[in-house]
Amino acid sequence: MRIHGMSLVKNEADVIRQSLVAAAEWADAIYVYDNGSDDDTWTIAQELAMTYPQVVLYKQEARPFGESMRGELFTRYRADPGDWWVTLDADEFYIDDPRTFLGAIPERFGEVWSASFEYYFTDRDVARYEHEPAAYADDVPVGDKFRYYVNNWSEPRFFRDTKRVRWDEGDAWPEGLGAAYHERIRLKHYQYRSPPQMQRRIDSRRGALERSFRHELLPDWEHVILNPREVDFAAADMAYAPTTWRERVVDASLLTEDRGSYVVDEAALPPIPRGWPAWVTSLRAGARRVKHLVARRSG
Repeated sequence: MRIHGMSLVKNEADVIRQSLVAAAEWADAIYVYDNGSDDDTWTIAQELAMTYPQVVLYKQEARPFGESMRGELFTRYRADPGDWWVTLDADEFYIDDPRTFLGAIPERFGEVWSASFEYYFTDRDVARYEHEPAAYADDVPVGDKFRYYVNNWSEPRFFRDTKRVRWDEGDAWPEGLGAAYHERIRLKHYQYRSPPQMQRRIDSRRGALERSFRHELLPDWEHVILNPREVDFAAADMAYAPTTWRERVVDASLLTEDRGSYVVDEAALPPIPRGWPAWVTSLRAGARRVKHLVARRSG
Protein backbone atom coordinates (compact mmCIF):
# COMPACT_ATOMS: atom_id res chain seq x y z
CA MET A 1 0.00 0.00 0.00
CA ARG A 2 1.31 3.41 -1.03
CA ILE A 3 -0.09 6.80 -0.07
CA HIS A 4 -0.07 9.66 -2.56
CA GLY A 5 -0.64 13.25 -1.40
CA MET A 6 -2.21 15.84 -3.70
CA SER A 7 -0.94 19.18 -2.42
CA LEU A 8 -2.49 22.25 -4.04
CA VAL A 9 -0.89 25.33 -2.47
CA LYS A 10 -0.81 29.10 -2.71
CA ASN A 11 1.07 31.55 -0.47
CA GLU A 12 1.75 29.04 2.30
CA ALA A 13 5.38 30.03 2.96
CA ASP A 14 4.80 30.34 6.71
CA VAL A 15 3.62 26.74 7.13
CA ILE A 16 4.45 24.60 4.08
CA ARG A 17 7.83 23.49 5.40
CA GLN A 18 6.26 22.19 8.61
CA SER A 19 3.37 20.46 6.88
CA LEU A 20 5.38 18.77 4.12
CA VAL A 21 7.98 17.49 6.59
CA ALA A 22 5.19 16.13 8.80
CA ALA A 23 3.44 14.45 5.86
CA ALA A 24 6.72 12.93 4.62
CA GLU A 25 6.66 10.73 7.72
CA TRP A 26 3.72 8.73 6.36
CA ALA A 27 3.25 9.60 2.66
CA ASP A 28 5.16 7.80 -0.09
CA ALA A 29 4.74 10.71 -2.51
CA ILE A 30 3.54 14.31 -2.19
CA TYR A 31 2.78 16.02 -5.50
CA VAL A 32 2.99 19.81 -5.15
CA TYR A 33 0.99 22.06 -7.47
CA ASP A 34 1.60 25.75 -6.77
CA ASN A 35 -1.35 27.87 -7.86
CA GLY A 36 0.60 31.08 -8.45
CA SER A 37 2.22 31.91 -5.11
CA ASP A 38 3.90 35.30 -4.88
CA ASP A 39 5.75 34.48 -1.67
CA ASP A 40 8.45 31.83 -0.98
CA THR A 41 6.11 28.82 -1.12
CA TRP A 42 7.54 27.40 -4.35
CA THR A 43 11.13 28.08 -3.31
CA ILE A 44 10.61 26.20 -0.06
CA ALA A 45 8.98 23.30 -1.90
CA GLN A 46 11.98 23.15 -4.23
CA GLU A 47 14.35 23.06 -1.26
CA LEU A 48 12.39 20.28 0.40
CA ALA A 49 12.31 18.24 -2.82
CA MET A 50 16.11 18.11 -2.68
CA THR A 51 16.02 16.61 0.81
CA TYR A 52 12.82 14.56 0.86
CA PRO A 53 12.34 12.22 -2.11
CA GLN A 54 8.63 12.06 -1.27
CA VAL A 55 8.19 15.70 -2.36
CA VAL A 56 7.55 15.79 -6.11
CA LEU A 57 7.17 19.16 -7.84
CA TYR A 58 4.41 19.20 -10.47
CA LYS A 59 4.28 22.81 -11.63
CA GLN A 60 3.64 26.41 -10.70
CA GLU A 61 0.74 27.98 -12.56
CA ALA A 62 -1.57 30.86 -11.65
CA ARG A 63 -5.17 30.06 -12.60
CA PRO A 64 -8.63 30.33 -11.01
CA PHE A 65 -8.78 27.93 -8.07
CA GLY A 66 -10.88 24.81 -8.37
CA GLU A 67 -10.99 21.52 -6.47
CA SER A 68 -10.76 19.76 -9.83
CA MET A 69 -7.12 20.87 -10.13
CA ARG A 70 -6.15 17.95 -7.92
CA GLY A 71 -7.53 15.68 -10.60
CA GLU A 72 -4.60 16.76 -12.78
CA LEU A 73 -2.22 15.40 -10.17
CA PHE A 74 -4.10 12.09 -9.98
CA THR A 75 -4.14 11.73 -13.76
CA ARG A 76 -0.46 12.61 -14.08
CA TYR A 77 0.87 10.36 -11.31
CA ARG A 78 -1.70 7.57 -11.06
CA ALA A 79 0.13 4.38 -10.18
CA ASP A 80 -1.03 1.01 -8.85
CA PRO A 81 -4.50 -0.23 -7.92
CA GLY A 82 -4.86 -0.42 -4.16
CA ASP A 83 -2.92 2.78 -3.49
CA TRP A 84 -4.51 5.50 -1.39
CA TRP A 85 -4.75 9.14 -2.46
CA VAL A 86 -5.28 12.09 -0.14
CA THR A 87 -6.13 15.77 -0.44
CA LEU A 88 -3.13 17.21 1.40
CA ASP A 89 -3.57 20.88 2.25
CA ALA A 90 -0.57 22.80 3.53
CA ASP A 91 -2.37 23.97 6.67
CA GLU A 92 -3.50 20.53 7.86
CA PHE A 93 -1.73 18.16 10.26
CA TYR A 94 -2.97 14.68 11.07
CA ILE A 95 -3.74 13.57 14.62
CA ASP A 96 -4.15 9.94 13.52
CA ASP A 97 -1.28 8.33 11.66
CA PRO A 98 -2.73 7.86 8.15
CA ARG A 99 -0.60 4.81 7.40
CA THR A 100 -1.83 3.00 10.51
CA PHE A 101 -5.42 4.17 10.00
CA LEU A 102 -5.61 3.16 6.34
CA GLY A 103 -3.84 -0.13 6.94
CA ALA A 104 -6.70 -1.29 9.16
CA ILE A 105 -9.49 -0.57 6.64
CA PRO A 106 -11.06 -3.62 4.95
CA GLU A 107 -10.66 -3.78 1.19
CA ARG A 108 -14.36 -3.25 0.47
CA PHE A 109 -14.09 0.37 1.65
CA GLY A 110 -12.69 2.95 -0.73
CA GLU A 111 -13.23 6.38 0.84
CA VAL A 112 -12.32 8.00 4.16
CA TRP A 113 -13.83 11.16 5.62
CA SER A 114 -12.03 13.57 7.92
CA ALA A 115 -12.89 14.91 11.34
CA SER A 116 -11.44 18.40 11.15
CA PHE A 117 -10.47 20.23 14.33
CA GLU A 118 -10.56 23.85 13.19
CA TYR A 119 -8.27 26.25 15.04
CA TYR A 120 -9.03 29.97 15.10
CA PHE A 121 -7.22 33.13 16.04
CA THR A 122 -9.04 34.21 19.19
CA ASP A 123 -9.29 37.31 21.34
CA ARG A 124 -6.79 35.68 23.70
CA ASP A 125 -4.37 35.20 20.82
CA VAL A 126 -4.74 38.89 19.99
CA ALA A 127 -3.75 39.83 23.53
CA ARG A 128 -0.78 37.48 23.42
CA TYR A 129 0.27 38.68 19.96
CA GLU A 130 0.19 42.32 20.98
CA HIS A 131 2.34 41.50 24.02
CA GLU A 132 4.68 39.02 22.28
CA PRO A 133 4.53 39.09 18.43
CA ALA A 134 7.44 36.63 18.18
CA ALA A 135 5.18 33.91 19.60
CA TYR A 136 3.42 33.84 16.21
CA ALA A 137 6.52 34.01 14.00
CA ASP A 138 6.69 31.70 11.00
CA ASP A 139 9.45 29.55 12.49
CA VAL A 140 7.38 28.72 15.59
CA PRO A 141 5.71 25.29 15.26
CA VAL A 142 2.14 26.00 14.29
CA GLY A 143 0.86 23.60 16.94
CA ASP A 144 2.48 25.72 19.64
CA LYS A 145 0.67 28.90 18.61
CA PHE A 146 -2.99 28.02 19.05
CA ARG A 147 -5.06 26.55 21.84
CA TYR A 148 -8.70 26.87 20.77
CA TYR A 149 -10.65 24.87 18.21
CA VAL A 150 -14.05 23.57 17.21
CA ASN A 151 -14.64 20.17 15.64
CA ASN A 152 -17.20 21.35 13.12
CA TRP A 153 -16.37 19.95 9.72
CA SER A 154 -15.85 16.73 7.79
CA GLU A 155 -15.42 15.87 4.13
CA PRO A 156 -13.91 13.13 1.93
CA ARG A 157 -10.13 13.17 2.33
CA PHE A 158 -8.75 9.80 1.15
CA PHE A 159 -9.78 7.39 -1.58
CA ARG A 160 -8.46 4.01 -2.65
CA ASP A 161 -7.59 3.72 -6.34
CA THR A 162 -9.03 0.77 -8.28
CA LYS A 163 -9.73 0.08 -11.93
CA ARG A 164 -13.24 1.47 -11.39
CA VAL A 165 -12.07 4.89 -10.22
CA ARG A 166 -12.54 7.72 -12.70
CA TRP A 167 -11.65 11.38 -12.22
CA ASP A 168 -13.07 13.32 -15.15
CA GLU A 169 -11.81 16.76 -16.07
CA GLY A 170 -13.64 19.44 -14.12
CA ASP A 171 -14.84 17.12 -11.35
CA ALA A 172 -14.01 18.06 -7.77
CA TRP A 173 -13.74 14.41 -6.63
CA PRO A 174 -13.42 11.08 -8.42
CA GLU A 175 -16.22 8.62 -9.09
CA GLY A 176 -16.32 4.84 -8.87
CA LEU A 177 -15.08 4.66 -5.29
CA GLY A 178 -15.82 1.94 -2.79
CA ALA A 179 -18.10 2.51 0.19
CA ALA A 180 -17.14 5.23 2.68
CA TYR A 181 -15.49 3.91 5.84
CA HIS A 182 -17.55 4.39 9.00
CA GLU A 183 -14.74 5.98 11.07
CA ARG A 184 -13.28 9.44 10.47
CA ILE A 185 -9.58 10.24 10.41
CA ARG A 186 -8.75 13.20 12.66
CA LEU A 187 -6.74 16.22 11.62
CA LYS A 188 -5.91 19.74 12.80
CA HIS A 189 -6.61 22.63 10.46
CA TYR A 190 -4.76 25.93 10.92
CA GLN A 191 -6.13 28.29 8.29
CA TYR A 192 -5.58 31.43 10.42
CA ARG A 193 -2.00 31.42 11.73
CA SER A 194 -0.92 35.00 12.49
CA PRO A 195 -2.20 38.53 11.79
CA PRO A 196 0.19 39.06 8.82
CA GLN A 197 -0.76 35.69 7.31
CA MET A 198 -4.47 36.35 7.90
CA GLN A 199 -4.24 39.71 6.17
CA ARG A 200 -2.40 38.18 3.19
CA ARG A 201 -5.08 35.49 2.98
CA ILE A 202 -7.86 38.08 2.94
CA ASP A 203 -6.12 40.23 0.33
CA SER A 204 -5.11 37.40 -2.01
CA ARG A 205 -8.48 35.64 -1.97
CA ARG A 206 -10.66 38.67 -2.56
CA GLY A 207 -11.02 37.92 -6.26
CA ALA A 208 -12.05 34.30 -5.60
CA LEU A 209 -14.47 34.78 -2.71
CA GLU A 210 -17.69 34.59 -4.70
CA ARG A 211 -16.45 31.60 -6.70
CA SER A 212 -14.73 29.32 -4.20
CA PHE A 213 -14.83 30.70 -0.65
CA ARG A 214 -18.43 31.80 -0.21
CA HIS A 215 -18.44 31.02 3.52
CA GLU A 216 -16.21 34.09 3.89
CA LEU A 217 -19.08 36.27 2.63
CA LEU A 218 -21.69 35.59 5.29
CA PRO A 219 -22.83 38.22 7.81
CA ASP A 220 -22.73 36.10 10.98
CA TRP A 221 -19.16 34.80 11.15
CA GLU A 222 -19.60 33.09 14.53
CA HIS A 223 -22.64 31.22 13.20
CA VAL A 224 -20.58 30.01 10.24
CA ILE A 225 -17.98 28.65 12.65
CA LEU A 226 -20.28 27.04 15.19
CA ASN A 227 -23.06 25.79 12.89
CA PRO A 228 -21.57 25.24 9.42
CA ARG A 229 -24.25 22.68 8.50
CA GLU A 230 -26.92 25.36 8.91
CA VAL A 231 -25.18 27.97 6.75
CA ASP A 232 -27.34 29.55 4.06
CA PHE A 233 -24.91 30.22 1.24
CA ALA A 234 -27.63 32.13 -0.60
CA ALA A 235 -26.98 34.93 1.91
CA ALA A 236 -23.37 35.28 0.75
CA ASP A 237 -22.68 38.83 -0.37
CA MET A 238 -19.49 40.72 -1.20
CA ALA A 239 -20.74 43.38 1.21
CA TYR A 240 -19.62 41.05 4.00
CA ALA A 241 -16.16 40.37 2.61
CA PRO A 242 -13.56 40.89 5.35
CA THR A 243 -11.06 43.68 4.85
CA THR A 244 -8.83 43.27 7.93
CA TRP A 245 -7.59 40.31 9.93
CA ARG A 246 -9.40 41.55 13.04
CA GLU A 247 -12.70 40.63 11.39
CA ARG A 248 -11.64 36.98 11.63
CA VAL A 249 -10.90 36.99 15.37
CA VAL A 250 -13.12 34.60 17.36
CA ASP A 251 -14.21 34.72 21.00
CA ALA A 252 -12.21 31.96 22.71
CA SER A 253 -15.07 31.23 25.09
CA LEU A 254 -17.06 29.80 22.16
CA LEU A 255 -14.40 27.23 21.35
CA THR A 256 -12.78 24.20 22.98
CA GLU A 257 -9.40 24.56 24.64
CA ASP A 258 -6.79 22.12 23.38
CA ARG A 259 -5.90 19.77 26.24
CA GLY A 260 -4.56 16.95 24.09
CA SER A 261 -7.78 14.93 23.89
CA TYR A 262 -9.53 15.15 20.52
CA VAL A 263 -13.04 13.69 20.73
CA VAL A 264 -14.98 13.69 17.49
CA ASP A 265 -18.31 15.53 17.76
CA GLU A 266 -20.42 13.40 15.44
CA ALA A 267 -23.54 15.48 16.06
CA ALA A 268 -21.82 18.58 14.66
CA LEU A 269 -20.38 16.93 11.55
CA PRO A 270 -21.90 16.21 8.14
CA PRO A 271 -22.93 12.54 8.07
CA ILE A 272 -20.78 9.99 6.30
CA PRO A 273 -22.74 8.49 3.39
CA ARG A 274 -23.97 5.03 4.30
CA GLY A 275 -24.57 2.08 2.06
CA TRP A 276 -22.84 0.96 -1.09
CA PRO A 277 -21.78 3.38 -3.84
CA ALA A 278 -23.94 3.53 -6.97
CA TRP A 279 -21.75 1.22 -9.05
CA VAL A 280 -22.02 -1.55 -6.42
CA THR A 281 -25.78 -1.11 -6.10
CA SER A 282 -26.12 -1.41 -9.88
CA LEU A 283 -23.85 -4.46 -10.00
CA ARG A 284 -25.71 -6.20 -7.18
CA ALA A 285 -29.06 -5.44 -8.84
CA GLY A 286 -27.76 -6.91 -12.09
CA ALA A 287 -26.54 -10.01 -10.30
CA ARG A 288 -29.96 -10.47 -8.73
CA ARG A 289 -31.64 -10.21 -12.13
CA VAL A 290 -29.27 -12.79 -13.61
CA LYS A 291 -29.86 -15.11 -10.67
CA HIS A 292 -33.63 -14.72 -11.09
CA LEU A 293 -33.47 -15.51 -14.84
CA VAL A 294 -31.30 -18.56 -14.25
CA ALA A 295 -33.73 -19.81 -11.61
CA ARG A 296 -36.69 -19.37 -13.96
CA ARG A 297 -34.99 -21.21 -16.81
CA SER A 298 -33.79 -24.04 -14.59
CA GLY A 299 -37.28 -24.35 -13.10
